[in-house]
Formats: sequence, structure tokens, C-alpha cells
Amino acid sequence: MSETRAAVAAGGAAALAFVAAYALGLTIRRRPDVLVALVYNAPVASLFLVSLAYLVVQGVRGGLSAALRAHAGTLLIWTVGFVVLYLRLVSKSVEVSGHLTWLPMLTAQLWVWRFPTAVVAFGACSALVAVYLKMAVFQGPSGIPGLVAGLSLATGVLILSRMREHRAVEQ
Repeated sequence: MSETRAAVAAGGAAALAFVAAYALGLTIRRRPDVLVALVYNAPVASLFLVSLAYLVVQGVRGGLSAALRAHAGTLLIWTVGFVVLYLRLVSKSVEVSGHLTWLPMLTAQLWVWRFPTAVVAFGACSALVAVYLKMAVFQGPSGIPGLVAGLSLATGVLILSRMREHRAVEQ
């Protein structure tokens, strides 16, 4: 089984369990917007878990140190994404959408890692749905800054990938 398929299987199973638990929790709390909450939150969690599963599969198959070297740039960009989430959710010092930060970045990452087209398309569609929900439905002020952050991180992912390919050709 290819690494991307293994990651889709493992990450997809984890995402399915997470989404089921999340839906159950929302239902128990009697949230009236269960469907909207699922449509908004499930895709980013699913894409993150599939991406994380890919990194784990890489670490198991190729060794931890080789995986860390191969994905140092990815981990750096993810660290920036986690800092944005921390500043948004914990310190509440920035008004930046975490969904719009992470969805473009994860979609670019999955594309660079050559995941199946359906997975990448799911990421792209999820990002568009999140933009619509954030801008038109929720009308939160964090939409534009989140989109700028997300597109910046996605661009970073693409640049690092191009640099890695260029370095591989030179060797």
C-alpha cells in the first residue's frame, strides 16, 4: 500500500471517529446548528488527521530522523500555523480564522505530497465552503486575515516544495 493511501486510510478512520464523537457531543449539548458546525469543522480536522497520518507513516517506514529531515520545512510551516491558532484561541490576541489559515495550507501540502486528486479536491472545496461560511454566514472579522495567512502558508508550502525539487535535480 502506498504511503498516501495508508495515510488516507489511517487518517480517514481517525477523522471518522473524531467527527462521530464531535457530532454526538453537539447533539448531546442540543446545539441547533449541528449540521453547520459539522460542515465547517469536520473538513479541517479530517485533512489535518490525514496529513498527520502521512507524517507518521513516513516516520515508521523511513525512520524518524529521515522523516524529520525530509519534512523539516513542513514542520516549520505547521509551527507557524500552530502559533496562529494559539494566538487566536488561547491568548485571543489576533483576529485570524484558524480554518482559513489551515485549509489552504493543508490542501497545498496534500497536493505537494501527491495525494489522490479526490483528496486535494476535497481540500480545495472545503476551503471554499469555509470562506463562504466565514464571510457570508458567520460574517466574522477574522475571515480576510485568515485567508491571507492561509494563502501565505500555502505559498510557503509550494515554495519549499519547489526548492526541494530543485535541490534534488542539482544532486
